[in-house]
Amino acid sequence: MRVRAYRFRAYTSKTTARVLKTQLEVACKLYNALLHAEQEEYEKNKRTMSMNELRQLALDLRKQNPEFQVLHSQVAQQVADRFYHARQRFFEGLANKPKKKKPHQYLSLVYPQSGWKLSNTREVGQGKNKKRKARLRLSKIGFFTLVMHRELPLEQVSQVCVKLNPSGRIHVIFLVEEPEAEEEQQSSKEPKNAVGVDLGITRLATLSDGRFLENPKPLERSLERIRTIQRMLSRKKFLSKNWLKTKRRLAKRHEHVKDFRRDLFFKLGALLAQEYDLLVLEDLDTEGLIQKGETRTRRMRLYDSSFSELRRCLEWVFQKQGKTVLAVSAYNSSRECFLCGRINQNLSLEDRVFHCPYCGFTLDRDLNASLVLLKRAGWVPPGVPAELRPLPPLPSLGLGRHGVAMKQEAPSVRAG
Repeated sequence: MRVRAYRFRAYTSKTTARVLKTQLEVACKLYNALLHAEQEEYEKNKRTMSMNELRQLALDLRKQNPEFQVLHSQVAQQVADRFYHARQRFFEGLANKPKKKKPHQYLSLVYPQSGWKLSNTREVGQGKNKKRKARLRLSKIGFFTLVMHRELPLEQVSQVCVKLNPSGRIHVIFLVEEPEAEEEQQSSKEPKNAVGVDLGITRLATLSDGRFLENPKPLERSLERIRTIQRMLSRKKFLSKNWLKTKRRLAKRHEHVKDFRRDLFFKLGALLAQEYDLLVLEDLDTEGLIQKGETRTRRMRLYDSSFSELRRCLEWVFQKQGKTVLAVSAYNSSRECFLCGRINQNLSLEDRVFHCPYCGFTLDRDLNASLVLLKRAGWVPPGVPAELRPLPPLPSLGLGRHGVAMKQEAPSVRAG
């Protein structure tokens, strides 16, 4: 079985939103109480509590303290599970030692088995504004209206998580257990066509078929406004009302950048998955590239390009459709000649055209690299594209005439 998350935007009344914030603060206090009890247990008996002991302690604290009784019983147990897993990651060397949480850092509640009910699924609006909505009831909190942008296998839901983002937006995530058998059978089929993708800063993606996608650089375009809000935040008193208000504005700005980037990545993946059965990517060491960045601007642009997230999005889209993603070595992919396979050691970052000193082969640097990646995967393209061309101006892809973001997408990133 594989676990898949279905995330939907949720809307609710101001009263229910206040109740949710109150319960998040109470859950944070319960988490800190469990942390304190764990520290006392270790000081006295030199042992740590098991998951069952932590769950029982959470239920006992809930019975003894009226403040904790606003939480659903299974939500209280899940707080114990969260602390237990945080402690286990520390023991395994995967995370820092669990420490006391602040109320503005605890942002989600989980209903593992019961305490929730989804009903009144309906279609509203007409034409382009047509949407599917549903009504979700969470025990001890209230009702939420969900925008159901895709089908949800309700009978396979194992957990429901309600999350309050730092920007104030609410999302509900359904964790669904799905079998992997069908996708494994689909992915076992022999792919008929393949494409190699070279990632870069100037051009975010260069395809082996000659098409390319310019890097919209959403963070760099909104960096001036982010810095202004950050300076305003630094002048506020910590955890004051004005500090929280400015913190929310800053979180909204970062969420705009994140949403723009992920939307572009998923739509690019959808376009490639429609046309190709095999996607060949370069196995980049993103952290190493950032550390080797010579200038601060280059390091920032590497962060902004988010190659790791792009790879995850493309892999998710292809695997969802039962298609294959193959990562090959990126070592010397830009310096290797696609035609003869020899290395041009004199090629620098400033050289945007690849010229082989041995066979005389000349081609765009990024296009040559994408063809080399495809060749390393065992595929030989039918021909070498004569010139580069931008991706088509598909409105659904959010791209403009030259492969950059269209104007209607920009306000979410650039608006002041």
